[in-house]
Amino acid sequence: MYTLNHFIWLAVCALVIAISIILLRKYKPSLKTVLTVACVVSVISEIIKTFSLMQLVPSTDGTRFYPYIELENVPFHLCSIQIVLIFMTRFMKESNVRTTILAFMYPTTIVGAFMAIMIPTVFNTNVPVQNAFTNIMAYQYFLYHVMLIVLGVYILMSKEVKIEKKHFVSSFIMLFVFSFISLYLNSIFADATYVDGSVKYVDYVANFFFTYESPINIYFTEIWHWYLYYVILFCVATLFLFLFFLPFFRKNKNLENFKK
Repeated sequence: MYTLNHFIWLAVCALVIAISIILLRKYKPSLKTVLTVACVVSVISEIIKTFSLMQLVPSTDGTRFYPYIELENVPFHLCSIQIVLIFMTRFMKESNVRTTILAFMYPTTIVGAFMAIMIPTVFNTNVPVQNAFTNIMAYQYFLYHVMLIVLGVYILMSKEVKIEKKHFVSSFIMLFVFSFISLYLNSIFADATYVDGSVKYVDYVANFFFTYESPINIYFTEIWHWYLYYVILFCVATLFLFLFFLPFFRKNKNLENFKK
């Protein structure tokens, strides 16, 4: 992270985002068209990731081998969940539910993907940083998150989605529900050791939504450390949500003043 190769990738991502937004502003495709492209990119990205990370792992006795994907790569992170939301909004009819989902995607795709690009966990897990331009997983990781940022920006640029201040509340609730569910998923996928029916050791957690571990190697030694981390994490996420929806609070307030 923050090596020369990372900075080069940051520059590439910024260039691709800028060119994409300029082209979208010029040609003004429908949001449905952009969602269609996002569906295609998402499928290609997930296929590349799945087959690139598939391993053949032996059984304990060494008599059999099984294909296996490490749990951290299961698509339950916020940016991976966006794939489901992209397909939902692409094929749903116009409705309040669709608008609510798109309003949620608007800030979470931008912020989530931006943070992923700034703190590329792919260099800590699947790609040695020295192979940043020779490993296909690096291209999959950065370009997929670039697509999410462009999509989030275009949800607003298209002016097809009537985002209102009430969507701050719905987005807050959705984010809390997803993060709360991640607590269960992280425990389900953890490698825990039980002795006499009680858990004694945990050697691995999938860390979906980063609710179990910090992505910047902050370690917990007391349970209150984790409680504090979770509260701070959610407060920061809420602050980002508020900042993204702030223009709509002010817009609605100005409209109300105009009507008076």
